[in-house]
Amino acid sequence: MFCIMVAGKSAKQTAQKLNLFLSKRENNESPLEYVDALLHEELGINLEQAMRNVRLGQYGRLKKAFAGILRFQGHLHEVSVEDLESINGIGPKTARFFVLHSRQNVRHAVLDTHILKWLKLHGENAPKSTPTGKKYAMLEQAFLTYAWKYEMNPADLDLHIWKQYSQK
Repeated sequence: MFCIMVAGKSAKQTAQKLNLFLSKRENNESPLEYVDALLHEELGINLEQAMRNVRLGQYGRLKKAFAGILRFQGHLHEVSVEDLESINGIGPKTARFFVLHSRQNVRHAVLDTHILKWLKLHGENAPKSTPTGKKYAMLEQAFLTYAWKYEMNPADLDLHIWKQYSQK
């Protein structure tokens, strides 16, 4: 859920809002069970009202994406990037972000503004905002080549670059 919500927002603020949103769960309800109950209005409040109560923003996109991930409930650990991209509201960056940071030894690149800026500094024709389609695939491959060259896995190179830019 964090991967879906954080697109274009501060990670710290997003984490706080997600924690507040999920704090309303009852008993040992999983986050996806909570969303499912809200979608079916089993808790006296619907999903959009619950999101508005904690000011998540992007209500239409989040509602569609949260509803979409429910079909993978119980097996998110094995869902593919393509499966995630089939959900309305989840694009290549969000899908790869989830997979890259929820599994070991995955070969994907999360082309956020930090990575794009870094690729541009390394001579790649990278735009300022996240591309889609063939352009994403081309830049992802360039990033993976750099990771191999520097003998780093993609998640570690991503974190290294993020730390570089977050300190500036």
